[in-house]
Amino acid sequence: MARDFSNPKKLGFMRFLQVAFAFNILLTLALSVFLIKGQYTLGFGDVLDYLNLIFEAMSFWLIWQRKAAARSLIMAFSLFNIVIGTGYNLGQGGFDPLNQLLSSLFDIVLFLYFLTSRRVKAVLTEPFTAEVKREELAREISYYQPRTWAFWRNLIMYFCVFSVVGHWMEAAYCTLIRFGILPGIYDPNSQIWSDWLYPFPVYGVGAVACVLLLYPVKNFLEQHIGSRVVPLLISFVVNALVCTLIELAMGLMLNQPLPDGSLPLWDYRDMFCNFMGQVCLQNAIAFGIVATLMTWVVYPAMESGLRKLPSDVVNTAFVGVVVGFLILVFLYYVNVVVSGLVVTS
Repeated sequence: MARDFSNPKKLGFMRFLQVAFAFNILLTLALSVFLIKGQYTLGFGDVLDYLNLIFEAMSFWLIWQRKAAARSLIMAFSLFNIVIGTGYNLGQGGFDPLNQLLSSLFDIVLFLYFLTSRRVKAVLTEPFTAEVKREELAREISYYQPRTWAFWRNLIMYFCVFSVVGHWMEAAYCTLIRFGILPGIYDPNSQIWSDWLYPFPVYGVGAVACVLLLYPVKNFLEQHIGSRVVPLLISFVVNALVCTLIELAMGLMLNQPLPDGSLPLWDYRDMFCNFMGQVCLQNAIAFGIVATLMTWVVYPAMESGLRKLPSDVVNTAFVGVVVGFLILVFLYYVNVVVSGLVVTS
């Protein structure tokens, strides 16, 4: 009996690759936390590994979306790794055919698999076309329904979840500074390095703002501009400006100079292209990237996933998420001292 390779739910070896890519990305990022700025040197192999991490993330996404471009990207980057690795070893005078073959084996397997696999050709078929774009846009516009309970239910869950996830994202950002990959300073004694479930509601508010304000802007741009790239670029600029203005407003309200002239919460006066030490170009770009990912990728993906679940399941999850978030709020924020009363866990 002939095997059917056309079922898009059966990815075969590609599913293994997705799991391997995701595991490697998470493991590498987790281990990077233990690198201390000034105590390590990034060699050629390290830089190539980080490039491959980006490639793996892109490949994971394209396979998930069943895009035909995944095949070309993976084949091209596999060849890139083989050629660059071989060229580097030749240039360094350390080329050994057997060692080079072994070190390039995974890339060779990837290249040959995506070159010859019938499953790849049958499953990865989605093009980047205007028709597909219109269908995707219509589906994404349908997610924005503020007159429905489901919309606000999901929004409340996103606020709760991203209040905690935002904490982790800030830790990751400070880790890049810690590595020396990004300029800036970080506080090694900051709250972000401990109590990993400590909620930072400002990031929950940011997620809500992305959905309520920036997501409609993204949809508007896509509706009125035929290109795919131009709306993305304009959306990025708008997102960066809005987020920076929010940070500036918060800074002017909450981050006023102390008597000694220092700023208590954050101080960007030593950063390039800063304004009053409250905002700077580097953070504006970072905000733009995160907000653009949220509006273009994360929010549509979350809405798509939740819509596939029964309403009762999502409502039950909503109750659990809200109560879990309230537990964190009461543990970390609400501390009422009553004389003579001692509560122990």
